[in-house]
Amino acid sequence: MAQMMTRRMPPGLEEGVEKMSPTEELGLEHAMLDRILLVMDKTLTDAGDSSKPDLGPINQACRIIKQLVDQHHMKIEEEAIYPRFEKGELADFARTLWAQHNDMRKMVARMEDLSMTGAVRDRSEMEELKRIFEGFHKMVMAHAAWEETVLFPAVEGTWSGDELNDLRKLQENDEKKLLGKGATKKEYDMLADLEASAGISGVADFTRRI
Repeated sequence: MAQMMTRRMPPGLEEGVEKMSPTEELGLEHAMLDRILLVMDKTLTDAGDSSKPDLGPINQACRIIKQLVDQHHMKIEEEAIYPRFEKGELADFARTLWAQHNDMRKMVARMEDLSMTGAVRDRSEMEELKRIFEGFHKMVMAHAAWEETVLFPAVEGTWSGDELNDLRKLQENDEKKLLGKGATKKEYDMLADLEASAGISGVADFTRRI
């Protein structure tokens, strides 16, 4: 049942996404990336010290990140948001976020390469993959947290209603260009397929008790 919930979008979800403000949607995309990172973490944990681990979900995750995060989420931020903060108190902050995007791209490319065949060639490569993922995970968490607590509120507080509407239209058009009609459902389907490949059936899998 839990996996069915990830496969079948509940009533109102797609409509609710359409009603979100542009920064709320960027935050939703951060949460989608969190789910991808959970898949990658579980895959590496399950791999343990195996000489022939199944790293297929890692490779699939990297490809999804390149498509949904790099070619859409990061693109929107770099083309429409960061340039607006090139001057002023948040200039250095915006430059740091932009530089982190470039670092993330390099890390994803390397993780994709290491997991290309579904299995690393030796222990040193497995250690490298785990080390890169750990650094990537921490940077993404910090990056998203600072954007959602500093940058996005600054956008909402300083941009006019028309400017926010233009950003929302840019997001919608870019998403449709990338995925076509039913983009939201396609994104959720991609997440469900990825989670299923790693043996994740739903949020209940992460319940922990003392």
